[in-house]
Amino acid sequence: MRISLNVEGKVHEVDVEPGTTVQQILDTVGILPSTVLVTYDGRIVPNSTKINEPVELETIIVSSGG
Repeated sequence: MRISLNVEGKVHEVDVEPGTTVQQILDTVGILPSTVLVTYDGRIVPNSTKINEPVELETIIVSSGG
């Protein structure tokens, strides 16, 4: 199944098996999970969430510093 992942305006299309986690999707695209929050339909989803149908996910960059 195909997942769309929007990262700062660039859309990555990823083909994955049902039951793939958000973290596995991030790994496939080469994004460190600690650097982003993933959202679906405006809500933050945990990296452990299993995706079982084609969806469009978006990311929010996490900033830190002192």
